[in-house]
Amino acid sequence: VPLLMALRQETVRLLIADDVGIGKTIEAGRVGAELLAQGTAKGLTVLCPPSLAEQWQGELREKFGLHAELVLGSTVTRLQRGLAYGESIFERHPVTIVSTDFIKADRRRDDFLRAAPDLVIVDEAHTCVVDDTGAGGRGRTQRYRLLQQLAADPDRHLVLVTATPHSGNEGAFRNMLGLLDPD
Repeated sequence: VPLLMALRQETVRLLIADDVGIGKTIEAGRVGAELLAQGTAKGLTVLCPPSLAEQWQGELREKFGLHAELVLGSTVTRLQRGLAYGESIFERHPVTIVSTDFIKADRRRDDFLRAAPDLVIVDEAHTCVVDDTGAGGRGRTQRYRLLQQLAADPDRHLVLVTATPHSGNEGAFRNMLGLLDPD
């Protein structure tokens, strides 16, 4: 169903929200693989907690034949060694899996926003939104600012994935939906 919904949209903006173990990763991966195969998207980044990065890498490789580079605190130095002057990791590697906590820092976020692919999947999206008061701590505020800036590009495909779309906080839920549609 998410794939069919995505194919009806010129610019894909989806929230995939379902219980744990139902297949959200596969649904989001299917959307990503299809957009890449059709040429609708030229690159893909999955933003996720570092603990889920290898799982995403395995799923994309085994189920969709996509080779994704892990961009984590422990891999970034190796990835940067082979870059040309001024080249970004995200320009060199069209499919990446990035630790949200690693990339949210101001100095890394700016490079990512400059070179971010036209398709971004955000896993555990509920951890990236704040309520209307901005509550949630500095880390959550940085993640939310990153997603707001990614979502500001009206041509960027954005798929939010979460098992906790609504935690009882109306403001946070509204802000998550606002990433997909500002109205």
